[in-house]
Amino acid sequence: MNLVKSDYRQQLVDIIRKIDTNDISDDVEVIATSKVVDEQKVYIWIRLHLNQENNNTLPGDDVQIKWTPSGETLTTKFVCFGKSGLERDHLGEVTNYNPDDDRRILCLMVDENEINFSNDIPFIRTLFKTGRHYDYQLVKRSELLFINKKNQQVLDYFDCDF
Repeated sequence: MNLVKSDYRQQLVDIIRKIDTNDISDDVEVIATSKVVDEQKVYIWIRLHLNQENNNTLPGDDVQIKWTPSGETLTTKFVCFGKSGLERDHLGEVTNYNPDDDRRILCLMVDENEINFSNDIPFIRTLFKTGRHYDYQLVKRSELLFINKKNQQVLDYFDCDF
């Protein structure tokens, strides 16, 4: 028995040579299509500086931002505490890092699309510096409330970094 060992590359070349190019039309209209399988999420971080430690608010809790004059509300997620002892040099580079939590600083996050495209929060969205609608605002602390949705506790703060 005499078996011929064939090379697949040679077989491909032979098949390609047999294609009749006279039957192929150059008038091909191909419309490009795309399908978004998984949309990328971008989050904006908010640092809320509390007057005192708050042991009732835990990572994972929803914190609602409420603008009392109009009743607008925005729900954020409390993700972690800020870090204490984070020192930077004059260029902004970290020179000393202490991994201990500063329980007076809450790091909240909110979806960027909610800030940029929601029409339900016309005033609150102007507070976010990286948002499309940013505008310098002067806000009374008594009019901008941060409320823990789990226990309805109003958080006592002295500053907020949007």
